Amino acid sequence: MFRTYNLRRARLLGILLFAAIVAYLIWFVAYKRAEFLKGPLVAPASPSGEPASKALPVPESDYFADSKVERERQRSQELERLREIVSSPDSDAQVKKEANQRLLALTQEAAKESEVEHLVKARGYEDAVAFMGNGALVIVIRAQELTQLDVAKISDLVTRLVGIKPEAMRFIARR
Repeated sequence: MFRTYNLRRARLLGILLFAAIVAYLIWFVAYKRAEFLKGPLVAPASPSGEPASKALPVPESDYFADSKVERERQRSQELERLREIVSSPDSDAQVKKEANQRLLALTQEAAKESEVEHLVKARGYEDAVAFMGNGALVIVIRAQELTQLDVAKISDLVTRLVGIKPEAMRFIARR
């Protein structure tokens, strides 16, 4: 009974921690990012008191870089949570085993995503970002369009590289 209580408590704490992180991220994106974007687009006045005439550069959002950073941030948080479960003396042996398996799976997914991204770049595309999970793979490629032949070639190479069937792959062209 005591083990069941610890298992339930560990799962509940994990769910609560995850919910708190999601709530914070929603708040941050909704409020703090809006405040940043509302900032001045004109350079501040010079020390002599005269206003500067040049506009500050507005950072251009890069979907691919932003997606990779966000993916790694989320993965790091999950890895940290799993490491805490594994290292906790209060965790049940079965919970530790499941956490270790998930740690291994996350590491393998990250390696496969990176391999897929490099493969797509090697095929001549400027950039790509891959998202892997639940036996599926989504690849967003920086391109105006993807032909059926391009998709077939990439799909064949990815299948041989990471072992995911073409039916479980989705390709998206994005500029």
